[in-house]
This record gives sequence, structure tokens and C-alpha cells, in this order.
Amino acid sequence: MNTVETQYITNEYYAKDISKKRRIVNKMKGNAGVPLSPPPYGYIKNPDDPRFWVVEPEAAEVVRRIYRMALEGYGLAEIAARLAADGVVNPTYYWRSRGTSRGGSKSTVEPTKWGHTTVKKILTLQEYCGDVINFKSYSKSYKMKKRIENPEENRAIFLNVHEAIIDRQTWEKVQALQKGTRRKKPTVTQAPSVFSGLLKCPECGGNLNFHFNQNNHDIKFFSCQNHNSGYRKCSKTHYIRLDFLEQVVLYEVKRLACFASEYENDFIKAMIGRSAKVAENTALRKQRELDTLTARDRELDMLFERLYEDNVAGKIDDARFAKMSKRYEQEQGENAKKIKALRLELKKDESKRMDIDDFLETVRRYTDATTITKRMVAELIDHIEVYHAEKQDGVTNQRVVIYYNCIGAFDVPDRRKIPEADIIMETRKGVALSYAPEQVAV
Repeated sequence: MNTVETQYITNEYYAKDISKKRRIVNKMKGNAGVPLSPPPYGYIKNPDDPRFWVVEPEAAEVVRRIYRMALEGYGLAEIAARLAADGVVNPTYYWRSRGTSRGGSKSTVEPTKWGHTTVKKILTLQEYCGDVINFKSYSKSYKMKKRIENPEENRAIFLNVHEAIIDRQTWEKVQALQKGTRRKKPTVTQAPSVFSGLLKCPECGGNLNFHFNQNNHDIKFFSCQNHNSGYRKCSKTHYIRLDFLEQVVLYEVKRLACFASEYENDFIKAMIGRSAKVAENTALRKQRELDTLTARDRELDMLFERLYEDNVAGKIDDARFAKMSKRYEQEQGENAKKIKALRLELKKDESKRMDIDDFLETVRRYTDATTITKRMVAELIDHIEVYHAEKQDGVTNQRVVIYYNCIGAFDVPDRRKIPEADIIMETRKGVALSYAPEQVAV
């Protein structure tokens, strides 16, 4: 073997060795909740501890504006155009103006030109809730620069590590709105309803799709997607007129807002419920289990690192190293599955937790509402179950159950100050349809 070949093998071994050690260190840092990526637009590195982030007020206010516009129903292109028109500098030039070097495109477009993809990314970053999400991507080898997106269940998520720019409820609402956005540009008669993606069939669990009458485009309605579909077939249409649904939702929202204002203590008790303490204890138990598994995972990382160093130093032979490392890797693999499952459960539970004061304030805003808006629906409603209209004693009734954010289905008690109304509509073929609220145990 000549000198060149020897030098190449030595360099190759050195690069591989450095890469492996760097992976171990990054894994330890990532599993400890230290951000592995640079701070996104709206944050800067903490001067007192550069490992973590702090809010940068100027950029953070732009982020809040983008989220407000999204809640108000603006599309990605509309938000980008409004920012450009107001002379707001885009993230690329914002970082350049502060001497921060960031990877990616070195675009030379004008400083105030915003792309819809930039807006979309800002609207999807969970980091704005104050969270750290590590291991979003990975590389197969130190020889490959290309990064591969990591599935969500393989990521390490740490909640409330730094100060939030966007509160979690707002972030969740925007994600729901973005999820329901269609790629196809709607025509005038096909414009989606604010309820699109929120109506569920209680019979088959499918969504209700939005339609309009071919002969009269003013008649818009929803019906179960699985009726006569051949896939998870539903026996009923669960047909409901949009104008009838709007009356029902507006009526129930006003009743809820009135109850929250006039009988605040009763409303708070109903919101908290007996299950609150159980939910808290469950969360604490899951967190303790997660902390134990995470600590063991860090311990295994250190054990593996020492084992590797001992093998390189010749203190442990290759056979012993292979046997012990296999045992550590198996244990880590089993723990990793449990850690992922627990983090996903805690994340799901956290998104459902409610801030009573915030929810009360939100509900009260709609006490005097006269119309349904996209923001109202996003802030208050998780989903709505629509039952198929049934005829009893000559009267056709349709049950509708509204599941609110934070509190789920809620039957407003009959009280003297709570408004009541009979919602009756002349629908197809002169049939009078009346609303029958679902009775829910409070």
C-alpha cells in the first residue's frame, strides 16, 4: 500500500470518526431540549446563553400580524402582497441587514418582496408556540450533504422552552385553517364555506362535503361524502342547507356567549368539570415516565460513547464492543418508541388544554354577533356533527351538535336571560325543517 492510499484511508477513518462523535453529541444535545437549528424569523440567539432563543420584537410583530391575517381569512398570496405593499422587509434581507448568515437561496429580489412559500412556512412553524423541535431531518451518511425529512414521530419535541410569539390556541386554529385550504382556486359559485372540513357524520364518521344546487347556485348545502360512495358507505345523506346551518350556529354561539357573561361561575365550573384533576394526574404520570425514559436514553448515549472510546483505545475488543453496543442499541430502540408515543400523547393533551380566561374572553366577543365569520368559527368550533333529518309526528327535525374548542359539546342550560328561538326554514319541496339541539350532559 503506497503513501497516498494510506493517507486516504487515514483521512477517511478520521472523517468517519469525527462524524460519529458529532452525531452522538448532537443526539445528546437534541434529546436534552437544546435547539439544533438556528432561530427562525422572529427569534435571535440569547446573548446570555447562545444555545437558546429570545424574541426579537420587530420581527415577532410581523409574525403576529401574519397569524392575525390568516385568522381573518386572508390567503397566502394576499398576506404576502399586503406585507410587500406596506414595505415590510422579508426574512432574507432582515437577516442580511443584521449581518446574520443563513443558508438557502441567495435570492436578489427586492427586500420587500414576500413569497407565499415564506408566509406558509411561518404559519406552520410550531417553534412560535415556544417549543423546540429537534431532528426534523437527517442525513444517511457523513458523505451526503442532502438532508432527508424525518417523520414527525421520530422528532424530539420539547414544549414551552422559550418565550412564545404565538399562543398555542391561535397556532392550532391556523393549522386547522391551513389544513382545510384547497389548492384549486374556487369559482364564484364554488367558494368554500367557513364550515368546510368541520362537519362530521355521526353515523360513519366521514366529512360532509360542500355543494351547490346545479339549477340554483344560491342554494348551498352539505351532505355526507360516504353516502352512495362505495367506500365506508353511509345509509343517509345527512343533507343540511348552509343558510339553515348558519342560523343554528349563530343561535347556539349567542346562547353560549350569553351564558358565559350572565352566569360566569356556572360556566367556569362546567368548563373545568370533574375530569380536570384526572387529566392533570394523567399528564403528570406521563411526564414522569417520559423524564425517566429520556434520562435513561441520555445515559445510554454516554455509555455507548465510553464503549466506543474504549474500543478505539484497545481496552475492549471488537467482539465485546459489538455485543455490548447491540444490547444498548436494542434498549434505546425500545425506549425511543415509548418516548415518541408519550411525546405525541402529551402534545395532543397539551393542545386540548384550555385557558379559562382566554376562552371566556373569546366567547364574550360574540355576544352580539349578527353574522357567521371565518374567525368566529376558527376560534370557537372544533367540529360539528350533523344528523340526518327525521320526520316525527308530521314535523321534520334535524339534530346538530356543536363541539367547541376546549370544552367539547356543551348544552347551554335554560335560564331566564338566555335567548330562545325557534329555527324553522322552508327547504326542498316546501318541507319545513326545524332545529333540534342535541341534549348533552354537562
